Amino acid sequence: MKKTFQTWFWAVTTLFTVLAFTFATLAWFTANRAVQTNTATARTGDETLELQISSSGGSSFKSVETAQITQINQTNSEILLPVSTADLNSFVYAPFTKDGKASAFKKVDDEANYYHGRVYLRAEGEGWPEGSRMNLYLDQSDGLLGEAADGYLLNASRLGLIFNGDTSNPIILRLSESENPENAQIYNTEVNGKILGKNQVLGYNDSGVFAIEDPSVSISEYTIDFSENQMKLPSRALMSMELGKIYPVDIYFYLEGCDPDCSESIQLNEAELHLAFYGVLDQEGTN
Repeated sequence: MKKTFQTWFWAVTTLFTVLAFTFATLAWFTANRAVQTNTATARTGDETLELQISSSGGSSFKSVETAQITQINQTNSEILLPVSTADLNSFVYAPFTKDGKASAFKKVDDEANYYHGRVYLRAEGEGWPEGSRMNLYLDQSDGLLGEAADGYLLNASRLGLIFNGDTSNPIILRLSESENPENAQIYNTEVNGKILGKNQVLGYNDSGVFAIEDPSVSISEYTIDFSENQMKLPSRALMSMELGKIYPVDIYFYLEGCDPDCSESIQLNEAELHLAFYGVLDQEGTN
């Protein structure tokens, strides 16, 4: 997936702070929205294995090297406004601040303010034992995610993934492990009279919002390492895939408004993001 995200401020004041960004902080998609796969090669000439990707599923599945993401929500994909979520199922935002604090929140309706798209993956192979599976990982060998970032945009960005419609097991990835300097951070999200800390976000239920530990993890935890002419698998896979089955992948990109880095320091930033999937045969399933 290659995109360019740009942010700017129409006006920079102390009121435009964490979760108070209506018509203030904007993110702009200016590059093609696409996702790539790399081929997992077979062990012998009698065995074939390939990770395929498509912009559509079902009978319309058509394997391509680079697939355009099909946008699911109706939000203008050129504009993003900061939100907060603990599970990718419910997002909230602050429509205004009071005394410099974001303490009133609303649930986001109609998936506004963030990007939600979808692609489809399939593992295809012949000559393997029944029940063989492919493990799915991320591949950043074409360049580190966010390497071209100018400024602090990616420090507050999140990439969310839901596989096969399993909303109970979302994966939320931090795109950068860097932090803004202290003078470019802000702590003003307030819940029940308490200011949220560095590693907290907002969850949502029928009783309203609540503070919860940030569920995001470093993208490196799911990324294959190809250094020193070797392939090193990360500690966990994104998903285990049956051969021949089509899996939808829901992709979310948003600004985490509770992140202290999501402040007025995000100005006129651009970042090219590259997302590629890599499939590896599950050796345990072939013994």
